[in-house]
Amino acid sequence: MRIPIEWLKEYVNVKKSAKDAANSFTMLGLMLDKPIDSKEVLDLEHRMDRADWLSILGCARDYAAFENIPLKMPKLNQIEATKPEKDQIVNIEVKCPDVVNRFNTRVFRGITVKDSPKWLKNRLEAYGIPSINNVVDITNYVMVELGQPMHAQDLAKLEKQEIVIRKAKNEEEITTLLGETLKLLPDQFVLTQNGKATVIGGIVGGNTTGVDEKTVDIVLDAGNYNQNSIRKSSRQLKIQNETVLRYDKFLHPKLTEIAIERAAYLILKLAGGEYYENIDWYPKEHPLQILKFRISRLKKIGGMDIELSRVKEILNALEYKILSENTAEGSNTEFEIEVPYFRTDVVVEDDIVADILRINDYSKIPIKLLEMAPPKEITPRIYNFESRLRDHLVAAGLHEHITESLVQINENIKDQVVLENALTSNKGALRTEIQSGIGKVVKNYLKHGKKIVSLFEIGRTYHVRGNPEKFDSYDEVRSLQVTHRNLNVTPNENSKELRKILHSLLNNLGIDNYNLVKTDKGVRVEVDGDKIGHLDVCCFCLLTEQLLKHKKQPNRVSDQLVTYSKEDLSVIMDLEQPLGPIFQDIKNFDENIVGVEVMEEYTGKEIENSKKSVLVEIQYKISDTEKIRTNLIKHLKSKRGIEIRS
Repeated sequence: MRIPIEWLKEYVNVKKSAKDAANSFTMLGLMLDKPIDSKEVLDLEHRMDRADWLSILGCARDYAAFENIPLKMPKLNQIEATKPEKDQIVNIEVKCPDVVNRFNTRVFRGITVKDSPKWLKNRLEAYGIPSINNVVDITNYVMVELGQPMHAQDLAKLEKQEIVIRKAKNEEEITTLLGETLKLLPDQFVLTQNGKATVIGGIVGGNTTGVDEKTVDIVLDAGNYNQNSIRKSSRQLKIQNETVLRYDKFLHPKLTEIAIERAAYLILKLAGGEYYENIDWYPKEHPLQILKFRISRLKKIGGMDIELSRVKEILNALEYKILSENTAEGSNTEFEIEVPYFRTDVVVEDDIVADILRINDYSKIPIKLLEMAPPKEITPRIYNFESRLRDHLVAAGLHEHITESLVQINENIKDQVVLENALTSNKGALRTEIQSGIGKVVKNYLKHGKKIVSLFEIGRTYHVRGNPEKFDSYDEVRSLQVTHRNLNVTPNENSKELRKILHSLLNNLGIDNYNLVKTDKGVRVEVDGDKIGHLDVCCFCLLTEQLLKHKKQPNRVSDQLVTYSKEDLSVIMDLEQPLGPIFQDIKNFDENIVGVEVMEEYTGKEIENSKKSVLVEIQYKISDTEKIRTNLIKHLKSKRGIEIRS
């Protein structure tokens, strides 16, 4: 939320510098997001579900309460609207009451549309909205000031004196104020006249009924809509603007009447004309929230006593209305409180507690040593284990990335979880594997000239295994995905480098008894018969919960000086014979064999067509290896039926 200090001063007497004011907002929960510019505009990060913090007045109200200074409310129209003749009424018809809560309208006749005064232009432009004309600027000004989007239409451009709100027809077209033609979907809704769409409800206006310098009569509206409908439609249309930003939050219908009277005051002052009543479509009134609030609850959560007078002062400053006050046993005061219309985020007692502690200043909460033992560690083992995996991989020179879990729907993936209420059309399902996401990151690295890219991601994949109507059919799998691309070497050498990363990781976890089993779908990584992942030429994926199951403490302590030696062994085997079992036979044959690595596979003139030669490098922890080698060759010949190539 951008707050020009000059605009803020309209409501509160800001005596602090912009920097000090930003510090106060930070204590309130609105942290400074960008450096303060020369025009003294605070760009504040809005993380809470506070609809009122998307208005200058809402932020000013909290600032005034925190600084204990008066809040000056904006002026509203006090002139009674003229009752229109029957033929002067702009008829309002709502055909989709499931998405419209309230639609409040007024009519102005004989106005003068012109440039806005300098103060109005400056405030809007400081916020980031360009000036159009006095009427359009007023609707934008009130939206930023109070948080209620508004819209004005030229009555002369309406073919019929009506506004009908209905669901859009499939692929119905509308051209926006920016000149973009959009095709609509049936679950979106529009404002229409004479059957033609003039506004996409709660999102953007069309270019047919806009207010310009020739406009004399206007109809002004302030609507309150179903926020889920606006959110879904805006994502479908890929439109994110100031209007959508506010309708994304839950706005109370009462805000429309406040905004209408504020806009009426400004229009009559800056554009003149006559002010007429019109239809306020509000079939079902939304009552204000009433909550119980106990001082004992405040003390329990805040850990401190706050004087009752101070509590009441804060509640009044934030415009909570105390309906009743009762003192129960033990001097525990209990209030019945009416929540103000603009605080749609307050739904339970603890929300009021949080407000009081925040305005009273969190820094005043006393620091006290615990009088009991610290709570037991409740972090699941898998979280700590995955953190350890990150440390190993980062130490090995890899970089971590986090990619999106939302992917495009693919009907060929049978176990894909499809979302019912997707944000966008290309994010309608949950991923069943991580590699495609991290693969896009690798391409970006290579595009920018990186020759060697080693990345990893630890995350979840999502699957539906069976009947999608049953909750038990859904499964989340925790996975580690590693990708290694080295453009300076051949794919075969790249694969060797990747296997070294895999071996190093498993060795750090004490897993030295793993097998690589070749299958029709690639290479499976196994430990004691359990599948823990799979390996490809440039990537591997491991199941982190299986890794946790098989991890052991690696033996890193040596009690004597060891002289290591290496030698090569070339074996001839059937072309289709898997290498994994032979690899494991060599690795587990003798305790003095401490390492085995496949150097190359060869087929050529010297080798029969149905055979292949595999060169294996064996590492020993002793220098005299002749006896072990002789026995190993006998074992491989008798058990595996292979030959040794000289």
